[in-house]
Amino acid sequence: MLRKLFILLLSLFVLMPSVDSLYAMTPAEKRAKAKEVQLRKREAAKRKADKKKAAKAKAAKRKRLKDGKPLLYVYTFNLKTNEPLSAAHVTVQERNARPNKKPKLSKGTDTKHARVSKGLPQGQYWASAARTGFFASDTVFFNHKEDEDTVKLSLYPETRLTFTVTDSLTSRPVSANIVVRNPQGRKVMQTTSDSLHSVLAVLLDDRIPYYTIDATSPRYFPFHDTIQDFSFYPGVVMAPREIKSFVLHNIYFVTGKTRILDTSEAALQELYQFLSGRPDQRIRIVGHTDNIGSDRSNQVLSEGRCVEVKQAMVKRGIMPERIEIEGRGERDPIVPNDSEEHRQMNRRVEIVLL
Repeated sequence: MLRKLFILLLSLFVLMPSVDSLYAMTPAEKRAKAKEVQLRKREAAKRKADKKKAAKAKAAKRKRLKDGKPLLYVYTFNLKTNEPLSAAHVTVQERNARPNKKPKLSKGTDTKHARVSKGLPQGQYWASAARTGFFASDTVFFNHKEDEDTVKLSLYPETRLTFTVTDSLTSRPVSANIVVRNPQGRKVMQTTSDSLHSVLAVLLDDRIPYYTIDATSPRYFPFHDTIQDFSFYPGVVMAPREIKSFVLHNIYFVTGKTRILDTSEAALQELYQFLSGRPDQRIRIVGHTDNIGSDRSNQVLSEGRCVEVKQAMVKRGIMPERIEIEGRGERDPIVPNDSEEHRQMNRRVEIVLL
């Protein structure tokens, strides 16, 4: 009896519907489950790939060390922003290598990490980097002995200054010899402008406070100026020798005062050389201001500045009767006083030949 009962219960259990058939999943649940399975497979594949990659790197490191060529990484940075700088050409050479020997490493840094790497024998090396638009990095000397040694090179961006060389009367291009020097007097650029376009460009370091620029041409008076604002430079304006007047460039005064600043020494010396070389030449010093302030105050200011320039010439030995003065205040602007750059151009000292 019990045997028959057991067989009957077993038959009922086998014939019962499955749990899945009683609780069938919805389409959304099926998609979620399939996505979960796929995600688990991807994670497993990634772990497997990472493990394989790590094993490969470990084997490569063992081989490098066995061959006596530990890995060297060289990174390049923008010194101004401290950001990684890609596409910089890196050169690595043995410290005592003979001249013209092929570098141990000569390659550009990649775009992802701004670095370049190579397995090199242990020893003493130097490294440097260069890139267009940047000053070359300092040369770094180092000892390479550990695997994955790191060297960092920094490059500072160049400031490109473009300017023109023109005639003060016609504004046409002038062919002239141009020399740009740093504060120590070392030549940064020496070139000749042409009479067709006369547009020149010089690469400067904006960490240096100023540069001087000189221009000479047979038919023009020598030009001397100081480049301080690298974002704006009005250019080289040369005065023909046969003209009746010219602007005395690079003359600076205390703001709102008549006292001449020490930075004007080169301009004063230029005017003195002009007068001493022409002992019969008489001049009129004409002062101009911008439109900041009242008409009266600007008139007084322009006259006072002319007096200061005259006294500077007299102290150098020029006879006072050779020099007249005239203050024009704000009456004769050469450009509208609608910006600081234009107001700076209107604040000028003009030399009229008599």
